[in-house]
Amino acid sequence: MAVNLVDVVLPVISFVGFSLLTVPVVSMIRKSKANKTALMLLWFAVVYLTSLYTVISLALNYYTDVNTSPFLIIAMTDNPSLVSFSSSFFIDALAIYMSILFVAISAVVFLYTIFVTNLSERPAERYFAVMLLITGSLIGSIFAGDLLTLFIFWEASAGAVSFLILFEKTAASLRATLKYLIMIIIASSFIVYGLSIIFGITGTLNYWAVKDYLLATNDKSLLTLAFIFIAAGYATEAAVVPFHMWLPDAYAAAPAASSAFISSVIDQGSYYILVRVFIYILTPPGVIEWRVMMAILSALTMIVANLLALVEKNVKRLFALICIADVGYNLIAITSTDPVGIMGNLYFFLNGGITIALAFMCVGIFNHLGIKTVQDFRGIGHKMPYTSIALVLGTLSFAGFPPMAGFIAKYLVFTAAVEANMAWLAIIGVLMSVVQAAYLILLYTDMFAKVPGEVVRMKEPLKLLIPIYILLGAIIIFGIFPEIVLTLIDPVAKQFQIILNGGFG
Repeated sequence: MAVNLVDVVLPVISFVGFSLLTVPVVSMIRKSKANKTALMLLWFAVVYLTSLYTVISLALNYYTDVNTSPFLIIAMTDNPSLVSFSSSFFIDALAIYMSILFVAISAVVFLYTIFVTNLSERPAERYFAVMLLITGSLIGSIFAGDLLTLFIFWEASAGAVSFLILFEKTAASLRATLKYLIMIIIASSFIVYGLSIIFGITGTLNYWAVKDYLLATNDKSLLTLAFIFIAAGYATEAAVVPFHMWLPDAYAAAPAASSAFISSVIDQGSYYILVRVFIYILTPPGVIEWRVMMAILSALTMIVANLLALVEKNVKRLFALICIADVGYNLIAITSTDPVGIMGNLYFFLNGGITIALAFMCVGIFNHLGIKTVQDFRGIGHKMPYTSIALVLGTLSFAGFPPMAGFIAKYLVFTAAVEANMAWLAIIGVLMSVVQAAYLILLYTDMFAKVPGEVVRMKEPLKLLIPIYILLGAIIIFGIFPEIVLTLIDPVAKQFQIILNGGFG
């Protein structure tokens, strides 16, 4: 069965539709005398099972059709002469992989949010609705086939994030939201300016048409400037150093559920956009030489974020800085323009998403009890062993300790850099991983090696540990059996080889 337009838009429509329905449904659940959490879990099951079905159905239809063409382009018009000017959808193994990944991670974080959110509070229904809206918009950006459709879906999700940051309505969250909005408005201005230059020169924003024009023309100066503006815009939203200033404040001020959701889907989604623009439009590198710029940004991001984390005392901000450091590791993979690098990048997507979500979920439990700084964490492992063990084992993956999934991710990334004759970048990555291991081990030492004055066992919210241990199990399983993920990523690497050989569409 061939993939058609309905197959592609159905996951987006599903999430957006459920987002709209969530407001009245949660309002009715609030008024119900029955178990509110049980009813909310039932609604959660309906939403995510239905949405996951639409994504898996698309995947099955795509892989049935993939032998004919590995890159499927579906335009919103039947007129061949207007395809380059029409909104379109681009389906390949990368888009399929990312869509399944986002639905799965979103589901686990949504489950945590149900347990941690007071359903009796009136904004609760809007909070859940915004999470579903963001997930749907992200899937739309994943399947976008032109730069304008990508921009519209991505900005819809990025703009909605401000509600998640502001949810608790504190002074800190208001300041963080304003900073975030200012940064994304500036970023959007850069992107729109770049898009206007591209459209003015090429007459199109479709991925394949823009790439064909770049390959055919000798004068790329203005188009290079346009992509610099686009790169600056998306780098701001991805928190690449020096465009990272908004992220630590936003993640620290937002509720733990918001930080987990934003970091695991929006943060990972921003990497995807950089991959899609640079790897699939501007590769082979002869189209526009961009690798040196990305390599410098990668090194700068790893160094600055890890050094800041080394002296950070607020644990939530520390993990926010780790998010930024992960951007640098991902940029190594992008810069390599190599199938191994793409595999490392996609492994990082998965590992980074589930690990940072786990970290913020655990920190959220501690923050609820007033435990916020490294000083507060001293001896907490004796008081809250289950949450502490999950945090320690899960976040070992950040530093690349085997057998955690992060070890495989960093191995692939650094190997790709060496094979791409960028060993210096791999060396910086390894050194910064050592720094990362140092400050994480210092935190673990405070948690377990230092005994508090009074060892009083705190009551741990066991229901909140359910999604946390689901993610921990995934980190361990994917680290011990990496072939599970590598099998899913392999079609992407093979398709990327086609890109390197000059094929597209």
